Amino acid sequence: MSQDTGEAHLQQAIEAAVARQGASPIPSGTPQELRTVQSTPNSVFETLAGRIPELDAIGPQGENSGLGLDLGPNISGATDPEIQLSLKSAIGAAVRNNLSVQGSRIEQSITETDVIKAEAAFDAVLVAGSGYQTNSVPPPPIVSGLADAFAPDNNQTSLSTGIQKRLISGGTVAASVNMDYTQQNASIYSPESYWTNSVNFNLSQPLLQGFGSDVNEAQIRLARNRDRASVVNLRQTLLNVVEQTEIQYWTVLSARQQVVAAAWLLKVGSEVRDVLKKRLNFDATVADYALAVAIVEQRKANLIRAWLKSRDESDRLKLLMNDPAASVGSDSLMVPIDRLCQQPIKYNLRDAIVTAVEQNPSIALSVLRIDDSAIGMLVADNGRLPQLGLIAGVSLSGQDTNSGGDGSLTGAFSEVADADYVSWLAQLAFSQPIGNRAAEAQYRQARLQRSAAVISYQSAIENAVFEVKISLRGVTTSYELIDQSRASRLAAAESLRSLTVLEQTLAALTPEFLQTKFVAQDRLAASYLAEIDSMVNYNNAMARLYNAMGTGLTMNRIEIEVSGGDL
Repeated sequence: MSQDTGEAHLQQAIEAAVARQGASPIPSGTPQELRTVQSTPNSVFETLAGRIPELDAIGPQGENSGLGLDLGPNISGATDPEIQLSLKSAIGAAVRNNLSVQGSRIEQSITETDVIKAEAAFDAVLVAGSGYQTNSVPPPPIVSGLADAFAPDNNQTSLSTGIQKRLISGGTVAASVNMDYTQQNASIYSPESYWTNSVNFNLSQPLLQGFGSDVNEAQIRLARNRDRASVVNLRQTLLNVVEQTEIQYWTVLSARQQVVAAAWLLKVGSEVRDVLKKRLNFDATVADYALAVAIVEQRKANLIRAWLKSRDESDRLKLLMNDPAASVGSDSLMVPIDRLCQQPIKYNLRDAIVTAVEQNPSIALSVLRIDDSAIGMLVADNGRLPQLGLIAGVSLSGQDTNSGGDGSLTGAFSEVADADYVSWLAQLAFSQPIGNRAAEAQYRQARLQRSAAVISYQSAIENAVFEVKISLRGVTTSYELIDQSRASRLAAAESLRSLTVLEQTLAALTPEFLQTKFVAQDRLAASYLAEIDSMVNYNNAMARLYNAMGTGLTMNRIEIEVSGGDL
């Protein structure tokens, strides 16, 4: 399969994966219909329309979840200081200080250095060397008395320096200067000391396997992809931290509302218990009073549990924020001051899917894996070629032959400049494994990895579409539940209001009536918390939707700063 054919198949696979999810391109100018999340009309609002303000005042009051909410003593037995916190401030602190984000930033810096290391493979290299050698061997058999004159004893000092550089074509060029100083110990030689210098130029270049910039710059491209992937991972980490922080922010608010509801239940339950206590030996039995006491004690336990949960959720928020001003080890309590969003949003499923395909980090990582596998396939394809290498070089040599002295360095270089002694080298070397099975297997493996990368891309698209759909479904369902749970709360408040009116008109309060009041209180508190949960779930579902679409940072006006620029 040719590279062009592989690219065509890849593009077809990508387009097919997108089209299967209903996100195929729409001609420009085509209007996109936006839907608005809606709630089902409920007759309770019409029936109770005239008393809604009065009913809203009955039961737990959300305003009490602000500063000064009693959460009981802390571990030290003291009262905790409270810190008012907006959602924007919580997210900002988490983005700046969260340890996962800091770790991702360090990973991005590490991969950035990998790019420099890969590019440095083509930097010029300065080489130098020096040495000293003494040669003393027995002379050859010659006429007696002349042995000392022909004794091959000498001392040699060598100096060399040069520059080598790897080429993007796969070859290597080198230029070097060699300087050798020889001292002869035999009297027959003149001069006894001399310099031999040379200037050398060499080239080695593969002509088949290993040839070309695409192959030799593959490691640079892979390093750049790793750097891009680290930026995408940083973006994914930030998206997750933003989502987790927002969800935890509303979780803290919900936990504090549970304290409000539990405290209200304890208050109104104690009032009913006290009424039953006064009616002992009148129309209330000991069993009736004992049941009321049990209910109140159970509500006390529930309040303590609510205190514990509120403190734990506050610490979890501090853990995400990692703010030095409000560390996990501190006794401070986070107090959310923002109100839950109840405004309906407009959406388009296809537009949400397209946005996810374009911006979801997991899909971006899959695209980078496809590019990595394409680079690997290109290198493996080149590896199937035979090895054919060219070695070429030229050397200019010179020697100081002035017999009147010990030889000079400049004299030897003058002879090099005259180019009287030029050596040339040209050599070809060929090799090819019989059958070439290893290279063919490597190429087949690279093609399979490319196919696996495409499948991973398709899977990433499907997972992103799945996350978008369930998040969007959570948005629409949670919004519908807001009005439904509000209607339930109003109906429960109306029930308790009716009991209060009836209590004022009854000539005698029976234990059964007071037990009914206990049940009405529990129902109202549960309805109140259900309404809070529906609003929390609506806001959390929007946070999950923005994460699935990859727009969570944009929605919170967060930009990623990296060395290569803003993402």
